[in-house]
Amino acid sequence: MKQYIVLASLIALGVFIYGLIAGPGEGSVAQASGDILKAGAEGMLGE
Repeated sequence: MKQYIVLASLIALGVFIYGLIAGPGEGSVAQASGDILKAGAEGMLGE
């Protein structure tokens, strides 16, 4: 029974971390890193 509780909590943690990294909206890590790369490229190209 303890194994099922650990498995369920690990799955829930994985879903939560996936939501933080690749989730929709402004708060995701993927969105923030894309904005940083875009700003860096615009700064290098002088646009």
